[in-house]
Amino acid sequence: MLHQASFQSLRERYRRKELSPVDVARSALDHAERVNPRLNAFALIDRDAALAAARASEQRWHCGRPAGPLDGMPLAVKEFAAVRGWPTRRGSLVSSPQPAEQSTPFVQRLEDAGAVLLGKTRAPEFNWKGVTDSPGFGITRNPWDLSLTPGGSSGGCSAAVAAGIVRVSLGSDAGGSIRIPAAFTGMLGLKPTFGRVPVAPLPSAFSNVVHTGPIASDIHDLKEVYGVVCGPSAADWTSSLPVPAVAGDSTRPPASLRIGLLASKRWDDSVPAVKKGMARMLAVLAQAGLSPREVDYDVAAASAAAAGFYRVGCAAAVRNVDPSLHAQLDPGLLAFSQDAAAMTLPEYLLLCQQRDMHANQLCALFDQVDVLMLPTLPICAFEAGRNTPAGWPGDDWMTWNPYTPAFNAAQAPALSFPVWPDGHGGLPVGVQFVAPKYCEDRLLALAGLLQAELPIRVADLD
Repeated sequence: MLHQASFQSLRERYRRKELSPVDVARSALDHAERVNPRLNAFALIDRDAALAAARASEQRWHCGRPAGPLDGMPLAVKEFAAVRGWPTRRGSLVSSPQPAEQSTPFVQRLEDAGAVLLGKTRAPEFNWKGVTDSPGFGITRNPWDLSLTPGGSSGGCSAAVAAGIVRVSLGSDAGGSIRIPAAFTGMLGLKPTFGRVPVAPLPSAFSNVVHTGPIASDIHDLKEVYGVVCGPSAADWTSSLPVPAVAGDSTRPPASLRIGLLASKRWDDSVPAVKKGMARMLAVLAQAGLSPREVDYDVAAASAAAAGFYRVGCAAAVRNVDPSLHAQLDPGLLAFSQDAAAMTLPEYLLLCQQRDMHANQLCALFDQVDVLMLPTLPICAFEAGRNTPAGWPGDDWMTWNPYTPAFNAAQAPALSFPVWPDGHGGLPVGVQFVAPKYCEDRLLALAGLLQAELPIRVADLD
């Protein structure tokens, strides 16, 4: 299908006037409309707006004046992001259906760069959990197996990308919500350093643990999108950072990176598929001349502390809802945030101290290595419509993601790279790479090296 070609390929064909952005947009929209009834990946598909943007792109290319590298490229954004003219429902029936008057800064950057936004992707209510379903808007499913969850909370993003509707979608991550669905659907997922991608209006209920970033089926396309959306904005004071190094700008070749492999005792309770995926990744790194050495970091303890901030965010989201409407909220959200709602100030300050301790330990670790390697998750995708796998003790989803929240609290960049172990039901697993703050360039360079040996797969639902 036309829209599944790489951004570089599309640009070359646009430049030679062999292909129109309108044809590509129609191809993507038709695909979305065919498969979305089965996936429930999209909360909104705006054919008229997408085709209008594509026609404007066509005119720019015809005149030889494209707006940027993303001009005419189909993309999607998660429900949380304000897009002018579209509602911001955040997966909830109690949110306003009124269209936003202004796009959030990173969306405006996409629009200014000529990207063709197809619509908004599904998320659980207020992004509260690591799977994607909600009482008001149903269950989102995994393109590789419709009986399974794509993960969450950016599950609509990953489902849209894994199904080949778009090559990149922009999601958010406060406890793993980009990396979890990337791992469950076999996609790339980048959680940048906190503040790299500006968002407004502020504040977010999840405050300084929520990050915005891309889920993609190709590292080169991911880097191009990231290069457009990142950088400081006056609309978001947390984004007051230097413009980061992105595609091809790493000062350190990936083959020279010092990779620290997290001590196996920290993830030895992972399912066999995850262990096999880690072994496969180590073999690929060895072929590239990289020799990871074992390092220790108590990621589970760091994630447990970080989970406290996540619950505080969920409690804040609930507190912002009129109590008369609580009966319409996801019962799981109410139960999940109950303890955090009663947290005292001394308890919160203790949580801050725990976060600082673990973040400092991670920072010290990066004196020894350039990148930390560990599983993204200890499990594979499970049945859709559930918060935890069948037979799992309890219904708390944060008991099965002990390797992701730590890096939200530390505000460090992390990337999930997919591996497909043989003999484990044909499902992907994620290997997570973490770098020091502001060092996304290391992760992007490493992912480019890995993709040459481990190509990204896209599901065929047609």
